[in-house]
Amino acid sequence: MSQHDAASDRDSTRDDLPDDSTEHVAGRGSRGSSSGPDGADGVDGSVVVAGSSGSGGTTGPTDDELLAEIDAELAAERAAVRRAGPRRTGAVLLIGSLLGWIAALALLLDKEVLLENPGASLSCDINPFISCGNVMMTWQASALGLPNQAIGLAGFAIMGVVGALMLSGTQLPGWFRWARLGGVTFAFGYVHFLAISAIFFIRALCPWCMVVWTVSAPMFFATLARTVESGDLRPPAGVAAVLRHWVVLSVVWYLLVIVAILARFRHQWLAMIGIG
Repeated sequence: MSQHDAASDRDSTRDDLPDDSTEHVAGRGSRGSSSGPDGADGVDGSVVVAGSSGSGGTTGPTDDELLAEIDAELAAERAAVRRAGPRRTGAVLLIGSLLGWIAALALLLDKEVLLENPGASLSCDINPFISCGNVMMTWQASALGLPNQAIGLAGFAIMGVVGALMLSGTQLPGWFRWARLGGVTFAFGYVHFLAISAIFFIRALCPWCMVVWTVSAPMFFATLARTVESGDLRPPAGVAAVLRHWVVLSVVWYLLVIVAILARFRHQWLAMIGIG
C-alpha cells in the first residue's frame, strides 16, 4: 500500500471519530508548529508537518513520524470510548430500580395474602418448583431481620433517585459515588445469596424474585464500569478493560444463572415437556 493510500485511510478513520477526537489530533499539529521570536505560532503549521526546516534550520518530524504519532493518538481515543457514561449508567439504574421496585411491591402484596391465608394460591405459583409462595415462607425471605420485600422497596427507591440525578447531569461528590458503588455491591451480593438458596437449597424458583435478579446484574456492572471510567477506582489496565464491558459481563452472568437453573431442575424441565 502506498504512503498516499495509508494517509487516506487515516483521514477516513479520523472522519469516523467524534468531533472532540479530531480536535485533539488537530491540537497536536498546532503544538508542533514553529514559533516566531515573539512567541507567536508560526504562520503555517503545515511547514512542520511537511518536515521542512524552520528559519533556525531545525528540522521538524518527518511525515512518517507525525503519522505514527497521529495513529497512536487515534488508537488511544478509540480505547477511551466511554461504555458507561453518567447518563447511560443513570438510565440503567433508573429503569432497573423501577422494575425491581414493582417486583418487590408484588412480592410484598403476595406475602400479605399468605400471612392472612397460608393455604392461598398465588398468581405466580405455577407448579411446585416455580412458585413464589414456596420461597417467601422460608427463613431466607427475612435473613437480615426484615422482609426482603421491604429492603427491596427501600433500596430500589434510593437507587432510582440516584439514577435520576445522574440522568439530569448532577455532579455527584466522591463520597456519594463510593456509596453508590457500595449500595449496588451489597445488593448484588445479597442477590447471589438468595439465588443460590432458591436454586440449590429451597429448590424452587420465584418469578418475581428472578426479576430482581435480572435487574441487579446490569445495575451492578454498569455502576462498577462507571466507577472505573471516572477514575475513582483504578485497577490494573487489563482488569479495567474487562470491567468496562458491563453489558458483556451482565450477559455472562445471565448465562451462568441459566445454566445453573437448567442443571439443577433438569428432571423437572424434562417432566414438563413430557420426556422425564
